Formats: sequence, structure tokens, C-alpha cells
Amino acid sequence: MRSRTVIVLLKELRDALRDRRTALMVLFASILTGPLTLVLMGQYLSGLEEKASTLKVRIVGQEFAPPLVNFLQRADVDIEKAPADYEARIKDGTLDAVIVVRPDFHERFLAGDAAAVELVYDDSRTESQGAIRQAERLLRAFNRETGTLRLIARGVSPNLIEAVKVEHSNTATPRQKGAVLLVLIPLFAILSPILGGMTLAIDTTAGERERGSLEPLLANPVPAREIVLGKWLAAWTSASLVATLTLAGFVVAASFFAGKKLASLMQFGWPEFGLFIAFVLPLAAATAGILMLIATYGRTYREAQTYTSYFVSLVSFVPMVAIFTGLKDAFWQSVIPVLGQQMVLTRVLRGESITFLDWLMPAAVALLIAFTCVAVVSRLMGEERIVFGRS
Repeated sequence: MRSRTVIVLLKELRDALRDRRTALMVLFASILTGPLTLVLMGQYLSGLEEKASTLKVRIVGQEFAPPLVNFLQRADVDIEKAPADYEARIKDGTLDAVIVVRPDFHERFLAGDAAAVELVYDDSRTESQGAIRQAERLLRAFNRETGTLRLIARGVSPNLIEAVKVEHSNTATPRQKGAVLLVLIPLFAILSPILGGMTLAIDTTAGERERGSLEPLLANPVPAREIVLGKWLAAWTSASLVATLTLAGFVVAASFFAGKKLASLMQFGWPEFGLFIAFVLPLAAATAGILMLIATYGRTYREAQTYTSYFVSLVSFVPMVAIFTGLKDAFWQSVIPVLGQQMVLTRVLRGESITFLDWLMPAAVALLIAFTCVAVVSRLMGEERIVFGRS
């Protein structure tokens, strides 16, 4: 039995390796897309952090606001005169934010009245957000300092306007904050086995049915369950390989930020890789089995692709629900495929402890689904409408 199943396994893997177009599609759709996206996102965040760490403001009419200029100079802020066409440059994205001081600023400031300034920006550009927030923080700090000095000059304690002093105590670790940035990794960990096993699962069922090669294959004196088992093992192997390469790519991508400020946030190394693989491999077994079962009902390769695309959409939707609904981690989620893996993998990224039971429950459910699908497909292979129905 084992030798015949292995023969089918090797045959299907050999045929899959010959399909270079499919291999390239999987390579770019899963193995490279996720890690490259993480690198680009990290580079973008590094750029924002670098811009935020550089204190620089552009001002129009700084000669009208000596107190504001003095405050900015004491804060080691680089003050730059804005060009005359600053509004046009803000609109086309070459400038981020400009502080416009009105001519009557100094007169009103000395009189103790409200001296208005205008902050001009375009918040539809994401790259401008850092500069906008920085300018707002500096203006608020100038307001606080000015208000405090005015109260002291009048013999009034500044504490009177601050009845409650809020002291912030953030319990989140840098790794827990970074889990928000690394949300791509659990998503690709769940989807990559599907992308990796889909082509082989379809080709070994609906593909062979369409080509007419399924009939002579089942005519051999070999139980259908052994043939189906070999095909499923091939699909599982392909799914696991693609998932492994994808997650390894994330390790390499995260290593690009070692030694940078983002290193404390982008923590995904080989220990995390090992934990992810432990959860993903059983899930890959289940997805391979489900894809084969779905594709078995397809009379043609294209029809089976349509059916399996519905499954991919459903699986993609589950992590999104968990992310955007703020679903809290609970034990009951471990028995729900995909959701259980999503929640536990997020805990891995947050650096929280994982128990053996956290792995056992999702893995047991996934393997149960896989074996059930293999058994159902084996039974379907004995039905004439499946084997001979090609129209």
C-alpha cells in the first residue's frame, strides 16, 4: 500500500514541477509578494520615522512672530522660509506643511490677545502626516509655554488650569506594538498553503477528469483510496513547501531592519518561523483535502478553478473579520479552522506564551478535516458521474 501511494505521490509532484508557468505564478503570488510587501512597508515607516525625528518647520511671515521663532530655536527646530508658491507646492506634494503667520501676530501677542496662525497642509497625502503632526505638536507646546508664563506673570499658579494631571503608563511592549505592523504574516501564512496546493489539487482531480486520464488510472488494480491518498500527499507537500518558502521570505525581509529603529517592532526570526510552521502544516493538510474535494466536482479545470476561488475568498475573509472586529482571543476559536490559527499566530507575533494545547486543538481539527475529505474523495472516485461525467 505504501509503495503504491508513494508512486502516485512522486508522479504528481514530478508532473507539477514540469508546469513552469504555474510555478512562476505561485512564486510571485505568494513566495515573493508577502516578503516584498513587508520590506516596502518597513522602508516607508523608516522614512516617516526619520522625517519625524528631524525637527523642521517652514514658516511664512516669521518676521511677524519673534516669540514663536525664539521658542522654535530654543527647541533646536530648523526653521526654513517657505516659498511664495507654497500652496501650489503643498497641493502637488513637494511641501508637507507650512505655518503662516499673520502681520498682526506680534501686536496681538504683546496685548495678550489670541494671535492666530494658519497651518496649511494636504492631509490626503499619507507622506505628509508626520510633518503635519510635528507642526501641530510644536504649536501646542508654544501655546502651553506662553500660557504658563502669562499665568505666572499674573501671580496665578498654572496648576489651577490643570485639575487632573494624567500620567501615561503604556504596558505594551515594542514587540506587541510591532504585531500590528506584521499583520501581513499570519494572513500570508494562511493563504500561501492554499495558493501552493490549489493547482496540484485541481490538476489531479478535475484536470485528469477533463483529459480523460482519470479512467485508466482508476482501472488499475489499486484501491481508489491509495490513489487519492497519494494525490492528497502531493497537494499537501506542494502547499507546505510554498508556505515554508513564504514564511522564510518574511524572516529574510525582517532581517533587513536589524540594527535600525524598527528592529524592535519587526521581530520575526527563525524561532517565530518554527512556531508558524508547526501551525501551518496541519492547516495545509486540511486546505489540500478541501481543495481536492471541491475540485472533484468540477467537470473541467476551469470550472474547478471557479469553485475553489469561492473557498479562497471565504478563507481570506475570516482573518479580516478577526482583525477589524477586534475579536478577543478565546479557547473556542481553536476548534474553528483558519480563525484558530489566525488568533494563535497573532499571539506568537506578540511574544505571548503558547501551550501544547494551543497547537493540539487546531492541528487535530485540521487533520480530521483532511482525512475526512480524503475519505469522501475516495468514495466519489467510485461513482460514474464523477469519473465519466465530462460534460
